[in-house]
Amino acid sequence: MTDVFISYKREERPRCVAIYNALVDLELSVWFDAHIEPGTDFDREIEREVRAAGAVLVLWSERAADSDWIRAEARTGRQANRLVAIRLDDCLPPLEFASVQAIDLFDHRDVSSDGDWQASEGWRQVVGRIGRLVGRPGLGDYVGCEQQADADCWRAWIAGNLGDPLRDKAKRRLALLMRPEPALSIAQAAAPAADIAPPTPSIPIPAPTESAAISPPSWIHRHGWTVAIAVLLLFAMIALFDRFTTSDQTQKGAIAGARSERPSQGVAAPNDPDAARAATVAAAKDKPARCPGTNPYRIAALPGRTDLQPQWKQTVDRVWLAWRNCPGLVVVEGYVEKGGNSRDASGMAIKMAEQLALKGIPEGTLTWTGKGAGQPLPGHDPGDATNRRVEIYLMEPYHPGLR
Repeated sequence: MTDVFISYKREERPRCVAIYNALVDLELSVWFDAHIEPGTDFDREIEREVRAAGAVLVLWSERAADSDWIRAEARTGRQANRLVAIRLDDCLPPLEFASVQAIDLFDHRDVSSDGDWQASEGWRQVVGRIGRLVGRPGLGDYVGCEQQADADCWRAWIAGNLGDPLRDKAKRRLALLMRPEPALSIAQAAAPAADIAPPTPSIPIPAPTESAAISPPSWIHRHGWTVAIAVLLLFAMIALFDRFTTSDQTQKGAIAGARSERPSQGVAAPNDPDAARAATVAAAKDKPARCPGTNPYRIAALPGRTDLQPQWKQTVDRVWLAWRNCPGLVVVEGYVEKGGNSRDASGMAIKMAEQLALKGIPEGTLTWTGKGAGQPLPGHDPGDATNRRVEIYLMEPYHPGLR
C-alpha cells in the first residue's frame, strides 16, 4: 500500500516534485501521476491509488480549486478521514473542504527547490499528520529534530521510535552532534550510534629506568643476547616515533602554509586533521593530485537560519568530482554574522559534512568546525547576513614518505 497519494494541478508540478522528494527522503512511499505507465487506463489507476493510500495530500492552489479531478480526489481522502491539505498560494479551498485545515506553504516562495519551507513549522505539521495516518507517529518530531539540530532531541526521538526506518539515520545525526568539535571527524558517522567505539588510548613508550640502565655484570653475562635485542628494539621504536612526529609537523606546516596564502579572509587552520591522516593516505594512493588551490567552495545560508541556499546540492557534486582528483583532507567550516548564534555555524558544518559523506567522500577524510562570527567576508560588514555561510576546502593529499 502506498503511504501518500499527492493530488495536484499539472501547472504546479515543480512544487509537487519538491514535496515528493522531501517525503521520499523520510522513507515514505509516495504516488503521483508521474508513476502512470504509458498505455494504462489512467483514471482507473488514479482511483485505485487514491483509495488505497494511507494519506491523501492535496496541494491547493487557485488552479487546483477549480479542478473537478482534484476535488474528487480530496473528497475521497476526506470521506476516509485521510485528507492532508497544503495551500501553495493565497487561494480559498472549495467550501466543502473548509473544515479541513490547510497548512500554508505559499509564504515560502522557493518551495519548488530547496528553500526554507522544509524548516517551517507548517511543514512539520504536515509531516506529523501524514505520520499519524500511516502508523509512524514520530515522523513530525523527526522533522522537528532536523530543524533544531539538538542532540537531546535526537536522543529522545531514537528512544521513542525504535521501529521507525529513519532510526539509523537519526543515530548518524546524533553521532555527529555528540562528537566534540575540536577533534571531530565523521569517520564513524555512518555507523549506528550504539556501535561507535571509544578511541583507543595511545600506549606511551616507557623510558628506561636507572635500575635497568645499571645492572650487575653477572646479570649481563647471563642475559647478554636478551639485553642486546631489547636495546635494539628500543632504539627502533624511538626512531619510528621521531619519524612519525617529524612527518606530522611537516603535514601541519603544509596545511597551515596553504591556508595562510589568503590572509585577507582570516581563516585559521583546520581544527585537527590528525584523525583523517590514514584515510587520506589510502585515498591518495596511485591517484593524481590536481587540487583546486586554496579557494574554498562557498555556500550561502538563509538569513538567521541554518538552511543552505538551493545550490548546495550542485556544490556537493562539484566537490565530489574535484576530490576524486585531489583525494586529500576535506575541511568544512561554518560561519555566522556578528550577533548570530555560534551553534548555527557548527550545525551548518555538520550538515554539509554529512552530505559530502553520503555523496561518496570517505568519512575518515572529513573534518568540520564552526568558526562563529569572527571572520566576515572581505568587504562585508561583520553584522551582514551574507556572512552566514559554509566553506569547503580540499587540501593536498598527505604523503608520509615525503620529508
